[in-house]
Amino acid sequence: MRKALLGQAGLLGLLLGWMACQQSPGVGQTEEGTLMPGAVEVTDTLWRGVLLAGRTLVLEGLSGQVLLQGTEGDVARLRFVRAGRGADAAAARRALRQIQIREEGTTSTFRYHLQARRVELVRVQVEGIVPRTTRLLLTRAGGTVRVEGIEGPIRIHLVAGEVHVRDAADSLEIRLQNGSVSAHFRRLPIDAVVTIQTENGDLWLTLPREADAQIQAETAAGAVRIEDLTFSKRRLQPRGAAGARFDGQLGQGRARIMLRTAHGDIVLRSGGPNGLKLPDLMRPLPPDTVFQEPGAP
Repeated sequence: MRKALLGQAGLLGLLLGWMACQQSPGVGQTEEGTLMPGAVEVTDTLWRGVLLAGRTLVLEGLSGQVLLQGTEGDVARLRFVRAGRGADAAAARRALRQIQIREEGTTSTFRYHLQARRVELVRVQVEGIVPRTTRLLLTRAGGTVRVEGIEGPIRIHLVAGEVHVRDAADSLEIRLQNGSVSAHFRRLPIDAVVTIQTENGDLWLTLPREADAQIQAETAAGAVRIEDLTFSKRRLQPRGAAGARFDGQLGQGRARIMLRTAHGDIVLRSGGPNGLKLPDLMRPLPPDTVFQEPGAP
């Protein structure tokens, strides 16, 4: 009987130990105010440089802020700030050590792939300068993305976060599940294709005054607003109970622009010489900037 009780006590101890290992590591908060698992965070910094020489730069995996600036030259210089979280400093360091940055180069691309076993406990912030003519492909789970002065084609796929692009000068593709987008074009080539899509969030697009493009903008729940753009052709149609679809032509309509949001407003504007207006600096638009069909109330 005593052996049976001891056996049960041992089994109970093993179960309690296993349950303790499965407990939540606590809740912490980033400097930006985001709540994350793990009460303690530790970080380290890794520097990387690569000669792109016309290759596409690919950054993929995990979450974290991305800040990239275009500059002259052929070399990308990047700083990876890795962060791991845990219930205490030792656990946070273990999470940090699990973060891997894999590098792979071919004649056409150079790829940084970020990975970890416990993705919910880690993030990697990427900052740096890249050649102005870089072709950029960015695929991540979440975080704010700010890209400025990159004149090559840009593709950004993000699950959740915000994207801000300034001084674009080529084709642009941005796809999010949750988050808002602001995009500013210094120059819009006539063969450019621009696609910006989110499920939940507002879209701001700033174009040069001389832009030559066919624009289609649709929201399932929200408004389409225009500021300082003169369309040769334009049409607004209602979509469901709360949405709208706008079709408009600037110039000859050679570039192609498609904007989609399920829940949010779409704002189209002319930027002028230095025209980016970030969302937090935008002044309220007067009601008459919303296109209405002729004869609509």
